Amino acid sequence: MSQVNDTGKLSADEIALYDRQIRLWGMAAQANIRSAKVLLINIGSIGTEITKNIVLSGVGNLCVLDDHIVQEQDLGCQFFLEKKDVGSLKIDACLPKIQDLNPRVKLNVDGSSLQNKDESFFKQFDIIVATELHTDQIIQLNHITRKLNIALYVAGSNGLFSYIFIDLIEFVSEEEKLKSGRPTELGSISTNRTIIEVDNRIDDDDSKKIFERIKTKNSYQSFDTLLQNATLQGKLTKRQMKRVNNILPLTLSYLTDIPSSLEELHNNTVRKCEDLGIISSNLNKDYIEQFYRQVNVEFAPVAAIIGGAVAQDVINILGKRQSPLNNFI
Repeated sequence: MSQVNDTGKLSADEIALYDRQIRLWGMAAQANIRSAKVLLINIGSIGTEITKNIVLSGVGNLCVLDDHIVQEQDLGCQFFLEKKDVGSLKIDACLPKIQDLNPRVKLNVDGSSLQNKDESFFKQFDIIVATELHTDQIIQLNHITRKLNIALYVAGSNGLFSYIFIDLIEFVSEEEKLKSGRPTELGSISTNRTIIEVDNRIDDDDSKKIFERIKTKNSYQSFDTLLQNATLQGKLTKRQMKRVNNILPLTLSYLTDIPSSLEELHNNTVRKCEDLGIISSNLNKDYIEQFYRQVNVEFAPVAAIIGGAVAQDVINILGKRQSPLNNFI
């Protein structure tokens, strides 16, 4: 298994293996990926996709925490599992197939419950990715990650509907772009992003093109603060507000207060529309009913999209090449 050497440099065989990736995000980013310690909580449909992507990217250490038993319904949306695995511990069934994807990754699995883990368990990780958690679990976990200054990604799905929550607390990203006629200015570009530094670089070739190196500070809200204070007022135009998809108030409403009936979901979503500053009359009853019927349903195509987006952003923050996702999708 590949270990970080004393100089932090990649070995020759690692450079050859990850050549395409290095061309995309650079040697330093690949070295950061190789040295990262990632915890994945729950290897359901989205967790399976995330695991596949970050293992293939060359992450150095991955721990999977999951105490679930394989059920029949898992077989249609989790490609690590087979029919013979039904009734066994999910991580035991997944372990050999994850390791086969990339034997260089140092892989650990833990079949105990998230609720039994104390703060000291989480200290060993640089990034925590959690999937399919209840709201109270997300809030509790987020309090710990903020206290320990650990990056947190949370993803969940309800059939065709899904969400991603990201809390990097505060994160400085760097990116480079060709300088235009209007130079990039320092200062706030949104409520959670501020450009703090801009440097110029002249290309070494004959073109002598000028590039801007831009440092952006990204600020994040905690999960409970997001649920309490989420609003679009003052952030979108009136035309944009009218076009906000029902999935946003529905998802936030469901995460804030899990309903016991379709009527309760509708009423909660109307209130969430008021909080967001959007018109509740735009809510579609059929859409709300579809959401309610798909609660907690895992759908492989959706998981592939969400899992890919999360894994890509995890890789991105390790390389610090672009501004990461911020803060709820």
